[in-house]
Amino acid sequence: MSKTKTKPVNDAKSIFVANVKGGVGKSTLSIMLARELAERIPPQNITVIDTDLQRTATEFLTNSNPEINLEFLPVTPAFENTNISLIQQFIKQNQFRPGHVVIVDTPAGSSQRLWNLVAEGYAVLIPTTLSNADLLPTENFIRNMDKVKARYGKYHPHLVVIPNKIPFGQKDFSIMADRLKNHDVVIGPALRDLASVRHFYNGRVENWESKPNKNASNDFEKFGSFIERYILDGELDKIYNKNNSSKNVIPFGKISN
Repeated sequence: MSKTKTKPVNDAKSIFVANVKGGVGKSTLSIMLARELAERIPPQNITVIDTDLQRTATEFLTNSNPEINLEFLPVTPAFENTNISLIQQFIKQNQFRPGHVVIVDTPAGSSQRLWNLVAEGYAVLIPTTLSNADLLPTENFIRNMDKVKARYGKYHPHLVVIPNKIPFGQKDFSIMADRLKNHDVVIGPALRDLASVRHFYNGRVENWESKPNKNASNDFEKFGSFIERYILDGELDKIYNKNNSSKNVIPFGKISN
């Protein structure tokens, strides 16, 4: 059942899914973000730019959601300068398309030019597990983004950490909150396992909501509502403007209510 509502058209938004760490669920989160937004806004108003050479998001969404616009622009050593310039141009043009959302699935790595491009977005979703092996590089990535934002004196892009592969029943996120308390970041709703999406879809058009296991369905419903309210509808802008603070860790349990 579609969740699309009749409401005022929002400004265009560019959302990057990024982390220097590989294997944290960037492509799968990009897929689910696009699919969740397609339930809330017209799918033709969504463009996914797949910059990962593996083409995971491209191949998956081509099968499951052909109505979503797709662009494959791999950011590799051979194509980095050209394709980053194309992505940058696409995002700037998108600013003049009210109600349109561009989702950029980025590869792992530490290209400074790519991260400078990420810093031009409206929001960055950063998936990570609670393990130190993922949290440490994630924190370094956030620190880099903080420096870029401070350099230009702005609070965009909003940095939103998405806890991923969270054990069922896990309620204590104090370790993550403590690690990130000195950074300009918001903690979004936790997802129990992004990889579960592959079991539901397996690359085919399939109504995964009808599956017996509702864990993933519930997680992505909360995730979609969070993105709609705090990013598409601009609630994070209101929070930052009100607090006028450079350090905003907002526990997902409070922000998602």
